[in-house]
Amino acid sequence: MSARFGAVVAAALFAGSLTFVASAGMAADLVSGLKPAAPQPSAADLKPGLAVTYYFNEFNDTREILDWAKYKDGVKGEPILILDYFVGDGDVLTSGRADEVGADIRGYINFPSAGTYTIAMRSNDGVDLKIGGVRVVHDPDVHSDRFSELTPVEIKTPGWYPLHLLYFEKRVTSTVELYWLKPGGSGQLDFVPEEAFAHIPGEVPQN
Repeated sequence: MSARFGAVVAAALFAGSLTFVASAGMAADLVSGLKPAAPQPSAADLKPGLAVTYYFNEFNDTREILDWAKYKDGVKGEPILILDYFVGDGDVLTSGRADEVGADIRGYINFPSAGTYTIAMRSNDGVDLKIGGVRVVHDPDVHSDRFSELTPVEIKTPGWYPLHLLYFEKRVTSTVELYWLKPGGSGQLDFVPEEAFAHIPGEVPQN
């Protein structure tokens, strides 16, 4: 965890929920300015999950994925229905590969109400998450399993927001999980559920 918290955080995963125990004053900076999709995508156009393009190479930072994509074509994967992957040495996401995988993940996330959401990720290796054109989680390099900062995110308008996640696994083990705590909640973060993710086939949402 970042020293910005000013506290030691214990995290335990139970039945798909993440409970953080921390001293008072644990807080990251509020993230604001997220832009909803305009116009909002129609229900008829949306398909479940997030679209993903894979790049197979030894990456050490999420920035390298987009650099590699300038010269190598990616491979389209099956949509990612929910970001709840904690798979050890198995296949990375829907890639069919266990090592040296970069993923460019795009689509939409739905915030059902206005207010402040708390967002966090658990990853192994790097992640770089933008929502509505604003970076929300940035833990971009090689590392073993760890949790990101708890980030409060201001949502002024409910609805669908463009999501762009860069993720890579270098070798041996992979983890990528996305959690939130909805406005008014306390104490416990849950996986962002399947119904909150969608994509339009063939479209690259603008961030």
